[in-house]
Amino acid sequence: MQQAQLDLLVMAMQGGDKRAFTLLYQHYHRDLRRFAAYLLANPAAAEDLVQNVWLKVSRRIARLNDPAVFTSWLYRAVRWEVLDYQKQTANRKQQPLNEDEPTAVCDEHSEKNADSSDLNKALALLAADERLVIQLHYLHELELSQIALIVDIPLGTVKSRLHRARQQLQQRLQ
Repeated sequence: MQQAQLDLLVMAMQGGDKRAFTLLYQHYHRDLRRFAAYLLANPAAAEDLVQNVWLKVSRRIARLNDPAVFTSWLYRAVRWEVLDYQKQTANRKQQPLNEDEPTAVCDEHSEKNADSSDLNKALALLAADERLVIQLHYLHELELSQIALIVDIPLGTVKSRLHRARQQLQQRLQ
């Protein structure tokens, strides 16, 4: 879908058009879920968190002043939702566990994926902030300016992290 079409859908959604919401949901949901799953390494929790984001978006869409930043706004909302979830999970782990509660196993998924190929192994060795920039740029095909908004860092920092990550990947893969 072209950026102009997305902008029009966002404006229609801001005006209360439920069909526009549905079209935006269909366009973005899969990628947002994949992004959340990458950050969490827990697809079930990722799905729940992305659904929470869509609920919040439906309530807060009128606050968005520039439809052109909708994509960045969505990804940033998912990132914040994941960070909040991780904080809550960390707080629960610090408290004594109830024997009836299931324990979360997130690292197994990450380890299995990291062992699946040389590229995944090399990616796993990158710093988390560099891995995030690589993932947003190459897997989600976001522009550097969008990534800067999502991660809340200057554009120059996005460029340097991407450059550094590429160099490290190249060295590790040779």
